[in-house]
Amino acid sequence: MNVLKKYIWLVDTILRAGEKGLTLEQIGDLWDRDDAMHDNGAFSNRSFHRHRGEIQDVFGIEIECYNSGIDYRYRIADDGKNDYFRRWMMNAIAVNRIVADSREVSELIAVESSQDSLLPVLLEALKTSRMVSFDYKPYWADHTSHYFNFMSFALKMFERRWYLIGKYDATKPCKIYALDRMSDVELQEENYVRDSRFGVSEMFDGTYGIIIDDAPVESVWLKVDAYQANFVRSLPLHASQHEIKRNDRYSVFALRVRPTFDFKQKILSLGATVEVLKPKSLRDDIRGEINEMINKYKDDDD
Repeated sequence: MNVLKKYIWLVDTILRAGEKGLTLEQIGDLWDRDDAMHDNGAFSNRSFHRHRGEIQDVFGIEIECYNSGIDYRYRIADDGKNDYFRRWMMNAIAVNRIVADSREVSELIAVESSQDSLLPVLLEALKTSRMVSFDYKPYWADHTSHYFNFMSFALKMFERRWYLIGKYDATKPCKIYALDRMSDVELQEENYVRDSRFGVSEMFDGTYGIIIDDAPVESVWLKVDAYQANFVRSLPLHASQHEIKRNDRYSVFALRVRPTFDFKQKILSLGATVEVLKPKSLRDDIRGEINEMINKYKDDDD
């Protein structure tokens, strides 16, 4: 069994134990009783602690040790942050274990596809600060561009698509490249120094998705009918979202976002269940889009 599978087993096993966690003896007992782990020999305390450090380095997932008052236990640490990547990684690990354990169960799980085959080489580039080369063909372009000595600064996932953020010229701003439009990605031997001023959170401050423009951050109020509000409440449209009014018929959610194209498309995708209350400029833009849609569906006299 390769080391990645050991990581997956450890994270998933401790994750399943919940907040209470497991003692070292319990983890070892589960390891020794799992047929899939027999090829690795008996459980080793030394290996476990080494894997703990490696799991934190690779996945950013901390397996913390705490005193329960009776014994020392290990659990997945909660740092209080709404870390989407960390939660996504743990969910992926859990699904991976379930599917690996049962072929029958795997046939009952349907997941949305994403272009993630390039992730290993790009994650290695981020970890080691090594440059990459790749070909890139935007949807709007007729030709393919080749990038060499590209400096990778971050990866971002949005609506099942992965995006690479970085630059090929240290003097220019970072740009965003969709992985599903990249090909022939290769890790180079040359290293680079990451710009200490770069921060992915700062770059996407106030944005809904992946589009960055000069639009200012605005206070947006959305009136959402009671049924749809359940979904908006459970899966917020943006980290700044908070509910300022709620009754039996509707809720009003306030956000601080840039009204970019992808944010407008999200509002339109919710149809008649949502109404933009403010700002007026966004309300007018949505009204204009709706009118254009109506015009496309008008009955022809012919």
